[in-house]
Amino acid sequence: MTSSLAPGVTSSVDVRPGNVYLVEERRPKASYELFEHVLSTGSAGLVITRDFPKKLLTEKELDTCKIVWLTNLVGEGRVNPTAIGILMSQVRAFIESQKHTAVVIDGLEYLVSLNTYDRMLQFMHQLRDLVVTNDCVLIVPVDPRTMSEREIALLERSMEVIVPRTEQELGEAQMISSTPGEIRLMDIEPR
Repeated sequence: MTSSLAPGVTSSVDVRPGNVYLVEERRPKASYELFEHVLSTGSAGLVITRDFPKKLLTEKELDTCKIVWLTNLVGEGRVNPTAIGILMSQVRAFIESQKHTAVVIDGLEYLVSLNTYDRMLQFMHQLRDLVVTNDCVLIVPVDPRTMSEREIALLERSMEVIVPRTEQELGEAQMISSTPGEIRLMDIEPR
């Protein structure tokens, strides 16, 4: 099922435990909004990111989350992006240690660039199995311009796809209701 998510609107997506959401967007704005929405329901959060964690913490409400930085620099809370086995065991340990969890992987394109696509697809399938068996939520933002049509199609096949609409599309989707001055946004459409 493919959904369109209007920026700033998370209630229009029915987030269900045991699902993986592929959010196709240039920058992971809607992904983090969706993630923060899941966290607000009481889930523990894990963020795997290419962004510097201190910068990310100043921009987003992730103080209660565990953050893993994908980098070659050695240190606490950091994982070498080519060490997929270590990354998988950290995600597994986090998911299995708590009842309600949500994970966002912000950096799939970076992981693909340093590993083979097939290896990353296998990683994503293993994560999907882990998410399904543990009633977790996994959110994976990806910029579709960075992968071939075939590669995106293979990811879409095993995930629920969300495509946030652009500001221009939002403007076109506005409808004026019968109450003067009230504007409603149509926030979900099939792709």
